[in-house]
Amino acid sequence: MKKYNRVMLGQGSIYASMCHEENYIGANFDINIDLSAYLFDNWRDFNEEFIPIWMENAPGKSKTAAGLACGFLWTIIKGLKIGDVVLSPSGKGYYYVGTVSSDYYYVPNTDLPHRRSVVWMDKVIYRKDMSQKLQKSSGSIGTCCNITDYAQEIENLLGNTTNAPVDNTNPVSAPAIQQSYDERSLHKVFCSFLRTRNIYAKTIFHEKSSSKVDSAQKWVHPDIVGVEFEEFKNDATLSLLKATEPKESVHIYSYELKRKIESDYQLKQYYFQALSNSSWANYGYLVAFEINEDLSDEMERLNNAFGIGIIHMQASESRILYPARKKQLDYSTIEKLNNLNKDFNEFIAKLSKVINATKEYTVDVKSSFVKICDSIFKSDEEFEDYCKSHNIPF
Repeated sequence: MKKYNRVMLGQGSIYASMCHEENYIGANFDINIDLSAYLFDNWRDFNEEFIPIWMENAPGKSKTAAGLACGFLWTIIKGLKIGDVVLSPSGKGYYYVGTVSSDYYYVPNTDLPHRRSVVWMDKVIYRKDMSQKLQKSSGSIGTCCNITDYAQEIENLLGNTTNAPVDNTNPVSAPAIQQSYDERSLHKVFCSFLRTRNIYAKTIFHEKSSSKVDSAQKWVHPDIVGVEFEEFKNDATLSLLKATEPKESVHIYSYELKRKIESDYQLKQYYFQALSNSSWANYGYLVAFEINEDLSDEMERLNNAFGIGIIHMQASESRILYPARKKQLDYSTIEKLNNLNKDFNEFIAKLSKVINATKEYTVDVKSSFVKICDSIFKSDEEFEDYCKSHNIPF
């Protein structure tokens, strides 16, 4: 049975906007270890294990407080099931609504390291539209509270709710609320742009990664991987290239895609995420649909220092603001990603077949490789219809 939970994202919903932007919910509670080996089916077993640890990290707190904290953490990492609905207060009078889409994963050295992926809806629920009983229940103290008893009311509110409102009191956050396109919907637009540059690209779905492999390694996931083939036509040139420097016949790319980069804080956060996620590839890029032009000096400094490129993605015409610096492939990280994610492993396996194919089979093998890549637009009409249906400005 699908359950409904109110989930607070930091004190005063301080992390709500970030979680909504990056499609997850998370918690901290000062337990800074990967909890993948502690996903007990019963919250009591989890509390027994971690109450002493929590109390050691929070001297002076009561055992009751420890029990509540550990119980809330267990709900985030295990109690919530894939398909459950979460309502998270925005701190601005309405709730973001989403569906849990992944098992637990751990992202160290972040404000909310214990995470679950969430697919957020384009709709919100205003607190003023809730019944008094739902307002009272969803306003309960604590990180999580079960509001499944109000499932029908929540569904009715979603059916009558318009797109998220514009917050005119905060110009920085207003565009993110006003525009209802989501990050994943940008992938087809961006992959179509890459194809015009002879780069074949594939989305790597983080939620498909194996929960049995080091969950902290989810931090190395790229959003999109791509490959560019050297299109030499002369048979003698192709033969020489394959015989002497086969690795130079392809260039492999890693892309970290975001909806927007508004502040210096966001730029640094996303840039170093891209740096981490692209350590394995020849070229790494941070891509965003909206970029604050005032950040150009800092973008240039980061690009000069670390070599990750930056692309300003637009539906009509994307631009490479700062090109990436080429580096050697990191086979150790590629091995980790192959073991962690089936999408990535399939991409690398098919690519390897293209590189190693003899001349008479190259066309067939490459055709098989292209089939696993993201689809692209076949006409301007298809492109415009897609942008309209996904609320992407063009």
